[in-house]
Amino acid sequence: MDGIKPGISLLVKWVNPANMKKILSLVAVLFSSVIFSQNQNISAGIAFDGEPYMVIDPNNSQHIVVAWMGYSLGLPLGIKTKVSTNGGTTWSLSPVFLPHYATTYHSADPSMDYDNTGDLWACYVDYRQAPDSGNIIIVRSTDGGFNWGAPISAMDAYDDGSKKPIDRPWMKINQVNNHIYITSKPAPWIAPPNRPYFSVSTNMGSSWLPWRYLDTTNYLVGNVIKGPMAAIDIGTSGTVHCLYPTYEPSQNPLPGFIHASSSNDGSNFAYHPAAYAIPGATDTLAKLGSNLVADPSDPNHLVFTFPFKSPGGDYDVQMIESTNGGVSWAAPVRVNDDPLGNGKMQDMIWCDFDTDGDLIVGWRDRRNGSASGYATESETWGAVKWKDSSNFSANFPIADSLVNYQPVLSQDGNDFMNILMLNDTLYAVWGEVRTGILQIWFSKSALLTGVTSVELISQEEIPSVSIFPNPSTDILKLKGDPVMSIRVFDTNGKVYLSKKMEADQQIVDISNFPSAIYFIEMKTAKGNIVSRFIKE
Repeated sequence: MDGIKPGISLLVKWVNPANMKKILSLVAVLFSSVIFSQNQNISAGIAFDGEPYMVIDPNNSQHIVVAWMGYSLGLPLGIKTKVSTNGGTTWSLSPVFLPHYATTYHSADPSMDYDNTGDLWACYVDYRQAPDSGNIIIVRSTDGGFNWGAPISAMDAYDDGSKKPIDRPWMKINQVNNHIYITSKPAPWIAPPNRPYFSVSTNMGSSWLPWRYLDTTNYLVGNVIKGPMAAIDIGTSGTVHCLYPTYEPSQNPLPGFIHASSSNDGSNFAYHPAAYAIPGATDTLAKLGSNLVADPSDPNHLVFTFPFKSPGGDYDVQMIESTNGGVSWAAPVRVNDDPLGNGKMQDMIWCDFDTDGDLIVGWRDRRNGSASGYATESETWGAVKWKDSSNFSANFPIADSLVNYQPVLSQDGNDFMNILMLNDTLYAVWGEVRTGILQIWFSKSALLTGVTSVELISQEEIPSVSIFPNPSTDILKLKGDPVMSIRVFDTNGKVYLSKKMEADQQIVDISNFPSAIYFIEMKTAKGNIVSRFIKE
């Protein structure tokens, strides 16, 4: 019981009727280790699942939709959705796949939002690499995510020449006028200098105004940041807010973030430095995404959360906030309360406001891991900052298990968790590998009563096939998961071979192919995988 003494001391300071809400919440937090129920999977997939995104119907808090990217039998990487109509207790049995813009494309990076008529929209990237092509697309559901309409292209891979401005699109819908806003960045294989993008549709996606760079003179990203992701949210007054990274010595000798806001659909932005002296990444595996949220109870109150490399060298959860619409920002606050500089990394951060201004922050936490750095055991943790408090609550576990590290966590597609807060109830979805397979988990926690459920909504295995020798002059040998069929095409998309494979004959004859670079798409029981090879 010694571990809860600091919390008891804090309770003594809070004992007055005005703070009873925080007292009850802290009691629930302190004893959370004994109230978690069994975890549950709601997606039940058969291959890799990652980067979940969640929305709650603003007109029906029992209606929850989760989207994530994953494989399925015989299909390319796609976006799956599941629906709960009873607050997360049960979920639709089979995931619905969102449509591809082209049959040869793979989908990734989902986000969702409701418009003010009650329709649900999803945004994601649909693409292929070599030859590079694809789109940012949006789709509409008029029945709360059970069915989805045809894909609409919001941005094309060649809208900015060779920069491929379609990676990590974030979508938000302005509840004042139903205008749709999207931020994006160049594809991850594009070398810097790169810039963030801003796109808007004023007619529900039927057409899009000319895109623009989000940064501008004196507020540039700079020439060294490879993936300048812009976080986005919209205040209740209709003002759109964005934050993006910067490192341009002619503007400031230190790296940092810049805030941009617009009240006229991006025709003009106002710019404000948000934070500087943000150290660069030293652990290439850390998931360093950031998140921006606007307070529904105060359109001038903004919060930005991001990983920050503390003086001890490990990443911590940092928050900055503005109470004047982004014009100025308070000094960063460290959210995680484990010892400073202990080598225990936090990453994969998300945050959200309740409708009355309470703030929830969640992240992946390694304080109980056996080693330092990225590749160690981890849990999902959180903290609450009540609207009438100047401090965060004691940190508490959202997941109920310490999970061993698996190499799949170092791959793309595990960069974000997602967390929401509604009526003092926490909702979270995240990816973890407690059973050795990357899965999507859902948690619902009533912070004032301690009533909690944690459910596994996804179970996915990644197809693993290697090809050798590479380069080759005559044959390719396939090793790993049995390949059921293959398709070989060149960099222009011309198909040279398509055939079924026998389990005992995992060899591909390429002796008659011209010397060139090729791609082989291999279908396995766990999904499809594409590899590159050279024919000499």
